[in-house]
Amino acid sequence: MAKISIYRNQKFEEMINNCKIHSRIDLRKQKLTDSDIEFIIQEAIIKKQCTMLWLVSNQITSHSVSILASILEENSNLEGLSLCQNSLGDSDILYLTQALSSKKSKLNRLALTSNEISDQGVEYLANMLRINHSLTQLWLGFNKISDHGVKILADILSFHNQTLHVLSLSWNTLITDSCIDYLITMFEYNETLRTVCLTNCNLSDMGKKKLREATKLYKEFYLDL
Repeated sequence: MAKISIYRNQKFEEMINNCKIHSRIDLRKQKLTDSDIEFIIQEAIIKKQCTMLWLVSNQITSHSVSILASILEENSNLEGLSLCQNSLGDSDILYLTQALSSKKSKLNRLALTSNEISDQGVEYLANMLRINHSLTQLWLGFNKISDHGVKILADILSFHNQTLHVLSLSWNTLITDSCIDYLITMFEYNETLRTVCLTNCNLSDMGKKKLREATKLYKEFYLDL
């Protein structure tokens, strides 16, 4: 009878073994394959019970995202996940948001900077934020989010989410002054946001002034323009 081949990656095995249990594991720029992702889930998330997993700039496939999503739905140890610079699209975001809508998910930091997320992906994220009560930081800079995407997020964060503390939309150049009123409404009604980042969007000086005026009396709040 032929032996079943079990995939292992000695390089990643050594890197993960050198990390402490319940620690951050950084595997950025490693050109991970789908098999590598399955191996990392087993060794880093399940065995090492890592609290932070950094998978920045790895050209991760949609299949790998779906595998990661399946573990997020059940895992209660992972607190932070960075998938920045992976060319993730809206369909990939759907996998993640479906998983993060599970009550078992404890993830509180999700970094999706420098991907290909459009307003459709934002809609998936907003639907998740309506249900999710663990996520406190959401990083969405350098994507393809427009004023409509900001409106979707602002509506949810104004009336349907009171757990998010940090929202970054920096370097989304499709964001213009047309979303100013949506943001001001969000600032007025949301009681938990502490940091909102909008640097290097397409906001005018007048638009920035309106936002600063709208938030100047809020204590313990930082608006990054």
